[in-house]
Amino acid sequence: MSEEADKFMPDKDLLAALIQMGINEDFAKEALFCTGNKSVDDAINYIVNNKDERNELGRCEDSGKGMQDSSDADWEDQGLANYKMVHVVNCSLKMKTENQEELNQWEELGEKKVVLKGNDAEHLKQLYHKAISEGLPAYLVRDAGHTQIASGSLTVLSLFGIEEHVENITGKLPLL
Repeated sequence: MSEEADKFMPDKDLLAALIQMGINEDFAKEALFCTGNKSVDDAINYIVNNKDERNELGRCEDSGKGMQDSSDADWEDQGLANYKMVHVVNCSLKMKTENQEELNQWEELGEKKVVLKGNDAEHLKQLYHKAISEGLPAYLVRDAGHTQIASGSLTVLSLFGIEEHVENITGKLPLL
């Protein structure tokens, strides 16, 4: 391990956010080191791209990555795309946010999000009804039919709540 990696101090807030997402502390530190301690998003990109090749802290320096800036131009030069998910809300409708206190806590603790595999529409409906019966906010998303999916197709079940309660419903499902 390099001397630079030995002296590295990860940003405590970034490290805490990664650990809250369920990422191993050592791997979180490695990701922060290798991405210049810049952001959770950069660290997650590093983790996703290196999960099968994980070694010791500082491995990235040995491979020539070090703490280089990985700007969008660098990604494009390598023929890689930088992905993200966005939800845009029509604020002119003045919709009230339910569970605002819980959402604020969730945001402060790193906004843990997980995508799981459901078997089919009937399976999603069963999970939905179980969530509702246990008092969890849940929503079934149906496709508008503007692309390859038929209009009205049940595509996603969204759940929110205390992790233990959500796990009671979805804990046995595999990751997507």
